Amino acid sequence: MLLWTGDTYRNFAIETLNNSVSGTVNFFVGSRIATDYADKITPIANEWSRLGSLVKSYQENDQTRMKAELDILSNAREVVQGDVNLLDAVAYDQEFNQLATSEANLGASVTDNPEVKAFLANREKAEARKPASFMWATPDGRPVFSLILPVGGFRAVGFLEVITDPLPQLEGIGKVLGGNFQILDNSGTVLFESLESPEMAQAEAQAPPTEDAPAPADDAGDAAPEAANEASDMATAESGETHRAAVSVTIDDGRGGVWAEARFDRDISDFYEQTNSLRLLSIEILVGVLLAGWIVGWILLRTTVLRNLRAFARAMTSISNGDTNVNLPDVGNDEIGEMKKALIALRESVRQAMILQNMVENTPTMTAMILADGKLSYLNASAQDYLGGTPQTVSGDFLNLGSEFQAKLANPNNLPFSEIIQTERGYLDILAAPVRDKDNVLLGTMLAWNDVTEREESKIAVTEMMAEVARVAQSVTEQSEGLLSLANELTSQSENTVQQSGSALDVSREAASNTRNVATAVEELSSSIAEINRQATEASDVTGRAREEAEESQRNIGSLEKASSEIGSIIDLINDIAHRTKLLSLNATIEAERAGELGKGFAVVANEVKSLADQTASATGQIGDLTAAIQQEVQKAAHSISTVGEVIHQVNDIQSTITQSVDEQRRATGEISENVQRIAAGAGSMDEMITFVNDGAQGTGRNAHDLNTASHNLSEVARNLSEKMREFSERMKLT
Repeated sequence: MLLWTGDTYRNFAIETLNNSVSGTVNFFVGSRIATDYADKITPIANEWSRLGSLVKSYQENDQTRMKAELDILSNAREVVQGDVNLLDAVAYDQEFNQLATSEANLGASVTDNPEVKAFLANREKAEARKPASFMWATPDGRPVFSLILPVGGFRAVGFLEVITDPLPQLEGIGKVLGGNFQILDNSGTVLFESLESPEMAQAEAQAPPTEDAPAPADDAGDAAPEAANEASDMATAESGETHRAAVSVTIDDGRGGVWAEARFDRDISDFYEQTNSLRLLSIEILVGVLLAGWIVGWILLRTTVLRNLRAFARAMTSISNGDTNVNLPDVGNDEIGEMKKALIALRESVRQAMILQNMVENTPTMTAMILADGKLSYLNASAQDYLGGTPQTVSGDFLNLGSEFQAKLANPNNLPFSEIIQTERGYLDILAAPVRDKDNVLLGTMLAWNDVTEREESKIAVTEMMAEVARVAQSVTEQSEGLLSLANELTSQSENTVQQSGSALDVSREAASNTRNVATAVEELSSSIAEINRQATEASDVTGRAREEAEESQRNIGSLEKASSEIGSIIDLINDIAHRTKLLSLNATIEAERAGELGKGFAVVANEVKSLADQTASATGQIGDLTAAIQQEVQKAAHSISTVGEVIHQVNDIQSTITQSVDEQRRATGEISENVQRIAAGAGSMDEMITFVNDGAQGTGRNAHDLNTASHNLSEVARNLSEKMREFSERMKLT
């Protein structure tokens, strides 16, 4: 009986511990990775996705430069300082086709999952502008975290996947859970380890492994039964050995898959020693009872053992129900006392788990637990205050989010997701995440929400105000620029008016003076016209005589042409005689050669005759050339004289026309004299009018200058307003 009770108690305690570990580990990992780590890395990755050089490489579709930009991210300040453990960066186009990867090249990405890729590619534009986070595992079992962001901000030119190692975020989880926490890959290699204490890590490094620490189970669903069997096996171990209760935990990725395989083990050597001592004590007591007698033994068992065991059983039942303040029976320092110490340790472990539950209960974030069948099973305090009811009185669509949202929430494939929804009571920031047991069986859905009505309405109001102020500032800028242009034009026109009016005044005064001069000049013109008429008559007489002289010169040129023609005939005759003389001299030379000595004298004469004939021919040739030149000049002179004669005829005709024009000019001069007198009378009135216009133009110029200055000031104020609104908009984006 005592042996069975001790084994049952030990197995029950180990099974209770293992059952609480799976849910606790999943809760911790989900809280630290899916929430805290995502909030930490999102602003950092957002800055990377807006780098101008990276956006330009997307716009130019330069994949080589794109890869270089991704490599540069490994030298980012956050990576170098160790805030982010960057594993890889992947560039996608707008259809999520892979364009480039960094030099690290992890060899896998979250888009290798067709469902994830289809989800990303089919998102609406508004959703695609938001970052999307995913917990997933590489083919070799390494758990990683991916953040998908649009490149370029609002006008996305592509997408960037930042793959990081989030395991350092779990630092200290072993100490919180009171044991050793490890994450393993497919080959069993430890990727991450968080021990209960540094002293324990050193002790484990020095101590040889025992057979009591089982290998991780392939199926997390068998963790509790296996742990119970292991506990039964370890009960047979010798006292003094190290005993650890180990359990394999499957951590889900939030989409129904496995993110990581974890192992959690805890030192229960003290518990084993205590239970072994208790078992030995029970045997000794049993032997003593048998020897002392059934009555003494029965009384002893009832007063010392069974009563305490029943009290311990009741205490364990209360602890399993969450009462960590249950009072334990008072016992001595014997084995029952050691058993009480073990139970106290178990109570502390349950208390730690209850602390986590109290954190959820008292968090200002409103939280609800919806079972797999759709029934509401839990509401924390803030959720009950918000809904004004309890899980027993609230059911169905308790947030009034609509049937479409309820259908999305009921489908596990949609989990986890977060969104901001407008309801009748305002705006709610909603997060829905699956809750699974250690066997990865869906237990229900955690629905958390915050009332962000004030924030969203403020954001909408600020956005509308910014848009309106920006529009007004732009309108003021445009109007001020137009006003400035008009002011500049008015200033220029007024300056031109002043200048032109001043010039007109000068011209008017000069015109008045000139009018008087014209009147005098008209009188002189009348006298000059009379003189011109007299001179024209004399010119007509001279032209007549010139015409007669030209006709006489033309007759003389005709005689000269005839004489030059006769000279040409004489030159031709001389050339003919010279040619014949040359032939006779040649014949005489030939005859002199035949005569011999007697003909030498005659040959000399013949040579002289030949020489004279050549000179005569040369001279006549020159005379002919001169005669030809004379004939050409004579012909030119004849043509010129002929032209002069024609010109004289034209001059004679023009002279007649001049005479007629002079008569007409005399009449026109009289009319001009009368008009000049009238112009002189009106010049005085024009001078007064121009003076008045000049004064008005100067006043307009002063007003235009003032308008120009005001336009400059208005334009500067509008530009400052636009700049302030741009800076305010940037600050709003950063917050």
